Amino acid sequence: MQSYSELVIKAKKLLEEHYKDKNPKRLAHIYGVAEMAELLAKRYGIDENKAKIAALMHDYSKYDDFDNLKNLLSKEDQEECEKYPFLYHAYLSAIFFKKLVLDDDEIYNAIRYHVFGRPNMNMLEAIIMISDFTEKNRTYDDCIRCRHILVDDNDIDLAIYESLKATRNVCLRDGNPLHPLQEKVLKEYEEKIRSRK
Repeated sequence: MQSYSELVIKAKKLLEEHYKDKNPKRLAHIYGVAEMAELLAKRYGIDENKAKIAALMHDYSKYDDFDNLKNLLSKEDQEECEKYPFLYHAYLSAIFFKKLVLDDDEIYNAIRYHVFGRPNMNMLEAIIMISDFTEKNRTYDDCIRCRHILVDDNDIDLAIYESLKATRNVCLRDGNPLHPLQEKVLKEYEEKIRSRK
């Protein structure tokens, strides 16, 4: 098996090739997520290369056509993505990670669940999820506020909680359906924050 440092290089090559004719702003976002993920991995004692691989691959399928690729997913995942279209790129990106890079469940799950996390996330999953929301190219007020909480205040749980609230509010504002797991993860982090008081 290749080392994780070799796989970072491979993931970058795959990403650059896949995105050569696609949105350059998205590529900048992906590299911003990788930068934030590396910083947080150092801070929380997580393998930096694993964090970088997950970050580089998290939006790999952002612009892929779901109808052309949905057969790569299980029937259950296809049905879920049809109901919640914002998930398909995460599920497909995780599949391409397994097909093109290596078999590693930790990285796979960090990619698959990066949109709003899942209950009982491990630290790698939490890092990728919050890095996606707070990387330096995100200029929304909520993202900037959460980045300050995360980086300056060194409070990953509060940053995740605030990002989940912001994401839920955007979904409700835009009339998009809330995924049941969104509410579960939000409640979990609300309880974590409340228990500290």
